[in-house]
Amino acid sequence: MVYLYLTSQQGLAGLHTLCIGLGMRFREDGFRVGYIKPLGHRYHQEEGMVTDEDAAFMRRTLELEEDLSDICPVVFTPKLVNEALKGEAGDLMARVRGALSRVEKGKDLILLQGAYTSLQGRMLGISAFELVPALGVPVLLVERFNDAYLADNALFAKDRFGEALLGVIYNMVPPNRDSFVREYLVPYLENRGIPVLGALPHEKRLASINVADLARLLGGKMLCGEECGGVMVEDLVVGAMSQEHALSVFRKRRNYCVVTGGDRSDIQLAAMEAGASCLILTGNLYPSSIILGKADEMGIPVILVGTDTFTTAERAEMIIRSARTHEESKLERLRELIREFVDMDRLYELAGIGPRGATA
Repeated sequence: MVYLYLTSQQGLAGLHTLCIGLGMRFREDGFRVGYIKPLGHRYHQEEGMVTDEDAAFMRRTLELEEDLSDICPVVFTPKLVNEALKGEAGDLMARVRGALSRVEKGKDLILLQGAYTSLQGRMLGISAFELVPALGVPVLLVERFNDAYLADNALFAKDRFGEALLGVIYNMVPPNRDSFVREYLVPYLENRGIPVLGALPHEKRLASINVADLARLLGGKMLCGEECGGVMVEDLVVGAMSQEHALSVFRKRRNYCVVTGGDRSDIQLAAMEAGASCLILTGNLYPSSIILGKADEMGIPVILVGTDTFTTAERAEMIIRSARTHEESKLERLRELIREFVDMDRLYELAGIGPRGATA
């Protein structure tokens, strides 16, 4: 049996995306792949129970038969936090061990997806820093490339995980930093005993969300354009400027939504003229019938929310940045990125994985 614990030192590193990509690749290579997310933090309801959105999606993607309660044995909820603070949470490590023993049956390889960061779950005793040594599993670090940290997160992971760290995969590398990663960062880490197993470019298509999901996650109401709910949004612009300035800003963007007050008809018209993917109108202020009629005619969804423009923009940006790789077009692109930018042969060697489902 081979285990791979994927974790990240910082949030929004594409951890779930890499789990999906590697899981699909291992299956294509003939492995019987299992999956567990010991600590879920993305609240989701399915089959009448509270679970984690990532875990539920991976269960479908990898066609797993195990119960959701085993695929995600612990969910970070306010109730659990209160129990932990009172010392009444119980033995969560034992719960994870039991779930893992059931998930691994009949499998060649188990992917363990870490929580938001390696540190999350520390108060529960099941952060990556507790789970990795307790379960005796190797670690694959996934890091979003960040000029503020560069090698720091990988070096810290090496300090904490020691020989359990198989290597690091950098994700979302900007085009202008690709040569820096290849020529300087990779040799630096390799010389310090940290294999760099991949460097994936920033792919906006993966960091996008369809309009229908964006409206749902914002708690908004679709006023028109429901039939265009599958349109993808990659970017966000706050419409809080003059109409003339807005037009010049909008025309430089693509696949974007505009967040503005429901009473800013000038901005709404400018956004539609410049080709915005959707409008998000704030403050529960309904637009004019002229705006709605034009949006309906152009096939541009209009979402109404009750929060103010700043709060809405902040929430929408976070939703887009943490968008999940669930659409088939995204999955296919992810397969291509894994093939092109991840050194699978070296990963197999370091993890002790043999050919076609055999393990070393």
